[in-house]
Parts: sequence; C-alpha cells; structure tokens
Amino acid sequence: MEAVYSESQLELTSFLVGDLLCGIENSRIREISNIRTITPVHHAPAEVSGVVNLRGQIMTVIDMGVRFGRGKASQTRQTRILVVNDGHEDVGLMVDAVEDVVSASMEELEHPPSNVAGVSGHLFQSILKVQEDLIAIVNMERLLKIN
Repeated sequence: MEAVYSESQLELTSFLVGDLLCGIENSRIREISNIRTITPVHHAPAEVSGVVNLRGQIMTVIDMGVRFGRGKASQTRQTRILVVNDGHEDVGLMVDAVEDVVSASMEELEHPPSNVAGVSGHLFQSILKVQEDLIAIVNMERLLKIN
C-alpha cells in the first residue's frame, strides 16, 4: 500500500551527481534501474548518453553530469538510471548514486540561489536543508528541455 501524504508533505529520492546532492519528487520516478548498455545516438545533444532497451521499450538516457555542466558521469557499480516520465515518454536520468528517501514539509523548502555548486539555479525548483546537507530539488520541466 502506498503512503498518503498531505499536500504540505513532500517525499524525495536523493541522489548524487558528482558531489552535488539532488532530489526528485518520488511521484515523478517510475523506477530506479542499474546501469545498462547504452547505445550512442549520433548527432544527439551532448547531455544525451544514448538509448537503452528497458523491457522492450527504447528509452533516451540523459547524463546528469553533462546536463549540470559538471562533465561526463563515470559509470560505476553505484551508477543508476532514474526512470521518469516527461509527459510523453519515459526518460532515463543517469546519476552517480542514489542516496536516500527524504520526507519534508513544504515550509522547509527555500528558493534556490542563482547558482548551486556551479550549476545554474534555474534547473532547481527549491533547496531543502537536511541536517548539514543541502538537497537541490530538480525542476523536471526545465531539466527535460533539451536544446
């Protein structure tokens, strides 16, 4: 049974892109997958690593390191693909590691600064302070707009 949260509650999956701790609302994540063989796509934007076949469905994979301007992600045993839906199709977001699930109230969220650890703040909808960490909560609409 799925947990029910009030509109003032937010549940996030936190993940790392390099040393940047980010979060995406759990409602946006369809699944978390281990890294797979990624087939490059010629003439694709730099942030598109390629495509994968996920149970018969071809899905575009975005390298979050490149998308955030932090360089290509290195694929390790901790590398994961977060499968999200952009409204039309599933898209994979390749991240360095998935950390934890975090619950927060909407009142705890703050507006993101113009720059978060060298990444343009427009890619984030808010910032959440958790103990000594900051979680940059991704603005999915802006993130998935690929030039």
